[in-house]
Amino acid sequence: MLYVSSSFVPTFPVEEADICFIGIPFDSTASAVGNQRFGPLHVRQALRNIHWNVPGRGNPLKRLKICDLGDVEVVPESLEETSERVKDTIESVKRINSDIFFLFIGGDHSITLPIIRTLKPKSVVHLDAHADMWGSNLSHSSWAMYAKKEGFDLHQFGVRAFSEKEKPLKGNLKKLKEPVYVTVDMDVFDPSFAPDAGLLEPNGLAPQDVFGILDKVFRKRVIGMDIVEISSLQLNNPTAQLAARLILHVLSNLNG
Repeated sequence: MLYVSSSFVPTFPVEEADICFIGIPFDSTASAVGNQRFGPLHVRQALRNIHWNVPGRGNPLKRLKICDLGDVEVVPESLEETSERVKDTIESVKRINSDIFFLFIGGDHSITLPIIRTLKPKSVVHLDAHADMWGSNLSHSSWAMYAKKEGFDLHQFGVRAFSEKEKPLKGNLKKLKEPVYVTVDMDVFDPSFAPDAGLLEPNGLAPQDVFGILDKVFRKRVIGMDIVEISSLQLNNPTAQLAARLILHVLSNLNG
């Protein structure tokens, strides 16, 4: 069953699409700031306002068809029920189009776990300022700990803030196993580039650093990606604008 609301623009049907765009406006595990539930809204608005052209690569929409399914109808305060709806939505899409590339917009970082549990990638590339391996309950700050315990092959990049109980995982792009899933917390960027990320940490990565990592990752077979932790009430905020540019850059790496 598809637990999604209506799309913001007419798009290609699932069976014809190369890319499936899904929002997951869930932020009930966020420990600070809040407003991550507005991430899908902000990113869609930002995508309306950018020029769909990548220097040297052209416009990816000339070869790719996108299906925007709208947002999963989340259950506030219930990660368990929301996770089931995410799972059912993914499975419903895959029954129609098994080769489609999934692009999710959160929401807080807890949404990544039900996604990878359903898609079952061999490796997960995790770009984040935080290790997300802290706490006893499943949340935005512990999802990676759960993923590791469940046997997922995690490769972390950009981590620079973690508790004494955490041990960040080293990323190695040469050891990625296909298929690959990518998750990007917007606080992986330096706050000067993404001031509306959920939990800001100084000395972060520049856009060219993140884009360079993703260019190498997408030499492998990547089956999906999420972008999470945009925290703002302001439309056209710089963090959402950067997320839109990130999406455009990723799409330029995909073939229809």
